Amino acid sequence: MKKKKVSLTPEQKKEIPVKEIPIKEDVDLEFEYKVYMLFDRLKKYKLFIISGFIAFILLVIGLVYMKSQREEYLNKASGVIYDISNLYSEKNYDEAMKLIEKFKKQFSDTPYIKLALSYELLIQKEKGNISQDKIKEIESLLESDQLRSGFKEFYAYTLYKNEKNSEALSVLNKIDQKYYNYISALLLKGFILKKEGKDPENVFRQITELSKYNYFKKIAEENL
Repeated sequence: MKKKKVSLTPEQKKEIPVKEIPIKEDVDLEFEYKVYMLFDRLKKYKLFIISGFIAFILLVIGLVYMKSQREEYLNKASGVIYDISNLYSEKNYDEAMKLIEKFKKQFSDTPYIKLALSYELLIQKEKGNISQDKIKEIESLLESDQLRSGFKEFYAYTLYKNEKNSEALSVLNKIDQKYYNYISALLLKGFILKKEGKDPENVFRQITELSKYNYFKKIAEENL
């Protein structure tokens, strides 16, 4: 049997509950539309975007790799310096010099080159053949004026040992009170003046007035 089609009156239709589509109250439809539009436009450039992303990832990987290689390189350089230090402590100067020469060829672009040259200078001092050019070379690599001042004093001392008193005094006169080694430089200046037969009284008296250390004061007082 065919079912009879039931027709509802307008009044009956009103009584049937209508299900509403659930829409969240906090949804910004305009914003969502803009996002969809943006994604739609970006589809045209997806190859460029993907390529750029890959290039960025490769760049990051390359930088990390370069950093790790640099660290490994510096670690090798510091290891050679450690070996040089041990050889110097053992007074095995010839072997130490061989390592220093090797270091200068392989690791001259590292900060440790200053240490290698300093050990070379110390070995020269032990052997009694200090190179003034080596002192100047190390001094040129130093970034601190205070450290340069210390090397200036050492350079003046080598000139003094080589009977070049006038040159030594010229170097010492460049060391003023702003440097940490001013007092010790004054002491060396006083000895040079005394050796040349000049009166160093003002220099030694200045040491007794300015020095915070009894060691320098006593030496200066003994020479007044």
